Amino acid sequence: MGTPEVLRKWMLMFVISTLRCAEGLAYKSGTLFKYNYNVDLLLESLSNPAALPGSGFRIEAVIQLHAVWENSSNQRDQLIQLQLQEVKLLNVSERKESQNIFKNIHVEALLGPTIMVALKKPVFFHWNSGKIESLYGSAEETGLILNLKRGLVSLFQLQPNSGTITEVDVSGNCRVTYETGNNQVVKIKDLHSCERPEFGFHASNQVLGVQWQPTSKGLYSVENGVIKTAVIEESHEVNLNLQSTIGAKISSRQQLHYLTSELRPEKFSGTSLQEALRNLGVYTPLSMTGVLEKIPRKVHTPADDYLKSLDKKTDLRDLSKVSTTNTFLAFVQLLREAKKIDILNFLKMAAGNEISFLIDSATAAQTESSLSALSQYLDFTKDTQDSQLQTFLYACAFSSHPSKELIRTLLAKLQGKIASREIQETTVSVIGAVIGKMCQRNLCKLEEVETAKKVLLDGLNAAKEEADVKMYLLALKNACLPETIPLLLQYTEWQSSSVAALAVTALQRFQSVDITQEVKKQMNRIFHQSRNHYETTVRMAALDVILNNHPSTMELKNILLSVGEMESETSKYLASKLQNILHSDRHPASKVIREVLKDPMIYNYNRLSRTGSSSSTSGYLAVTTDMVSSYNMDLLFGDFGILRQSQSDFFIFTRESQLHATQVTIKARGLDTFFKESSKEVQDDDDEVMAAMSVILFDVQFPPVVFFQGYSDLMEKLWSVTEEPRSIIKGSFLLIDHLQAILLQSGLQASAEFHGGLGIDISGNIELRLWSQKSKTNIRNRGALVINSAIQVDTTFVQAGVNSNSEAAASLDFVSTVNFVDFPILICLQLLKEPFPYRETATIYESLQKGVPFTIRKKRSMTVQGAELPLHRANSEMCEKLLSKQP
Repeated sequence: MGTPEVLRKWMLMFVISTLRCAEGLAYKSGTLFKYNYNVDLLLESLSNPAALPGSGFRIEAVIQLHAVWENSSNQRDQLIQLQLQEVKLLNVSERKESQNIFKNIHVEALLGPTIMVALKKPVFFHWNSGKIESLYGSAEETGLILNLKRGLVSLFQLQPNSGTITEVDVSGNCRVTYETGNNQVVKIKDLHSCERPEFGFHASNQVLGVQWQPTSKGLYSVENGVIKTAVIEESHEVNLNLQSTIGAKISSRQQLHYLTSELRPEKFSGTSLQEALRNLGVYTPLSMTGVLEKIPRKVHTPADDYLKSLDKKTDLRDLSKVSTTNTFLAFVQLLREAKKIDILNFLKMAAGNEISFLIDSATAAQTESSLSALSQYLDFTKDTQDSQLQTFLYACAFSSHPSKELIRTLLAKLQGKIASREIQETTVSVIGAVIGKMCQRNLCKLEEVETAKKVLLDGLNAAKEEADVKMYLLALKNACLPETIPLLLQYTEWQSSSVAALAVTALQRFQSVDITQEVKKQMNRIFHQSRNHYETTVRMAALDVILNNHPSTMELKNILLSVGEMESETSKYLASKLQNILHSDRHPASKVIREVLKDPMIYNYNRLSRTGSSSSTSGYLAVTTDMVSSYNMDLLFGDFGILRQSQSDFFIFTRESQLHATQVTIKARGLDTFFKESSKEVQDDDDEVMAAMSVILFDVQFPPVVFFQGYSDLMEKLWSVTEEPRSIIKGSFLLIDHLQAILLQSGLQASAEFHGGLGIDISGNIELRLWSQKSKTNIRNRGALVINSAIQVDTTFVQAGVNSNSEAAASLDFVSTVNFVDFPILICLQLLKEPFPYRETATIYESLQKGVPFTIRKKRSMTVQGAELPLHRANSEMCEKLLSKQP
């Protein structure tokens, strides 16, 4: 360590060096500077980067800077002319001669004279101490050429004082951090903070969304007020949340290197900036922020020709095939380019097994043309199109990013005449789902959304019949609006158990932050029946709300103390549910349950050892580095062994998001009377004989499907029973639909598209054999999932990109078999997963307008083994006994 004097000199030298960097960013008026400018662009696949090279290109150019005006009172306030010279296109990485698409290519011939002239036309920027104040150029400057010039000018946006500021350049209005010292400047741009016009669309639920991870860092060397070198490195990793290997990484490197400078005699007169601009000629102010443009889609097959070949290529009756889902995705893209009149003609001319496929495709396209054509074709005033109307409504419900046009279309149909009650109920529930998705995307304040909310609330307030009340409550359940919680609480006190159950299950969907103390108090009152008597399934639904929203120690003590005080099957279900939660480290109530069970008055054999058939179990279907798929299965029986409720739930978790992928609930009432005399509990419920199924699919619930209602209907169904399952949901849906444009700092534009098509067929049946006293329910889920991604850079004269494709078709059956003859009653739960193939394809390419493109494709496939997923030991023992007795 030196003496204090030496230390002061060292500190002074450092300060002077920093000030020189800070104050010297100005070029001498009339001096021409030449720089070598390189842009390296590389796109890499995330699926198998070791097996695939990168795709991209290099741009080399010489640029000239000329200080044409200088403020007489501030030498750092200047007008700079920038002009490109000697442009070249090259490979960015090593290539064999046969794979070099730029071999023997002359840039002038490739670009054409018009583009070359536009490219070399100068622009001017007002530069004040390193800050770009404004940009000027020809009024004809547009598109890619102007963006490239914006990217070049942005390189000279440099604040040589350390700190974080907001500045405008080609990327938008961005937060930038500078670190300076020793004639060097480090520039770090937060690309997530950049404000610019919105472009594209994204999913409402981030489980089905895409993650964008951008970085940008620049290093400048400055000497005597002149930028000697600049290196800007940026990367953009774009991948699917469900599977991070589906996507690509875009890397871009800009290099600026000082060549020469020379003093030129010409000098532009002007005492002010505006006078200097007038003397230069006709130049107009231009925005510094780059403009994102839609890349024209190259349609190789006209939609009408594609339609003609559908029957030959694909069996449209089986939507759970990969080939059908691939056809669906291709047709959606074609319809996005089609006109209304063409889409309307397709619908009118379609054959019987094509029409549902076309409606799914046109709804998924979600353009103004497709929605207008569908609105004109579908007639809600007649019941002759009921199946087609259901197809349309289901497709609307599963839209990943519903629009204002879609909600306007649905509202117009609802406020008109609807011939079918079933269609009316589905329309109302779908409007609720669309409201919920738009609110997830922060579009809740749109006029169309506010109007739709008012329609639902007014409809509920005006409802007199129980069926109407349930119709609007189901819509509010799909909408999941926090402001409706007080209203839902009112309906939990209805005397009708089905209305109360629907209101309570609607509260299950809200996040913990929305569940107030008032909600918890009401759920506890329902569970403990403090004020009114509630049907058992309503009490168990209230229990779920309590357990899933951070219950207190006292709440759990009271719940555990109630075990044994209820009917035997309900006590068995409650004990099983609590034990299931206890073994889960993810459940919010597991830690509190452990604390409560330290009390020997609660944790003892007499209280927690229950007999019965009811059960609750959970487990994992799949666990990867990106997502977790889990299942919950609950069976609740009456005391005479008849099924009351069977519920299977499947969830998908990715990072901080979750998706309720599927819930299938079968409810039965009043069947106890066929086996035993009515008990007091059955009489209190006062329910007629009924069995129904309700389904939640991808966070959307539809009106239930009734198997039978009333004794006479049951008898009719028993005598006419068939082995054919009842179709619940069948269709092709565009679950993943993401379009993003990325404006690179060089001015080049990249685009990222992800499309995920799901062809699904969910069916179920319930067999009740009164004479042999057996029952069997079978819920079959069959589906095909295809995910395509395309990340590309398209400059109109050269294209580079990475495409990927993943596809699988799977089947999952949930079977419950019950034998009432034996005592204790035998019940067997089976979750059967069939083996299925999984395939991935990754492709990289480079191409010019003319010549042979460069393409490499890699494939891999595997078979996922089938299995019967283990539930719990007692179930396995029951299955062994029950199934061994079957012929």
